[in-house]
Amino acid sequence: MFSTLKDLMWLLCSTVLCMGALIYTLDHSERQALVLAGVVPFIQNQKVSVNMQTWANQEKRTQDTYSGAQVLYGLVDWLDHGVHLQVEDISISETDDISSLLLTVIKLDRSYSYDAEYDDMGKLRRLSFYSVTGGVAP
Repeated sequence: MFSTLKDLMWLLCSTVLCMGALIYTLDHSERQALVLAGVVPFIQNQKVSVNMQTWANQEKRTQDTYSGAQVLYGLVDWLDHGVHLQVEDISISETDDISSLLLTVIKLDRSYSYDAEYDDMGKLRRLSFYSVTGGVAP
């Protein structure tokens, strides 16, 4: 009789452990799905046009250069994200007309380098574009 009772106790304990592991696994996979659902929109909004770089030789550093068209088409998106923009030391705001900028400030046949400033949280705060001397847009 004791062996039957002992077998029932082992069966009960193993069933409880299996149910606990199943519940833990389902809860963990649900949390992981929620995290992924929250991360996907964040990742899709990332831009790779301007990023921080570390150079081994600070005196002869090379930066990415952008054509005038790339700068022009990126303006609206940067302004929507609250980035303060300057092109050739001229500030650009949301109220500026893109077509007038094309004629006066941004030259499509030139290449531009940039200086970027970030806040404490790593958010892009300011972009300053400068024409590369002798540079022709790719």
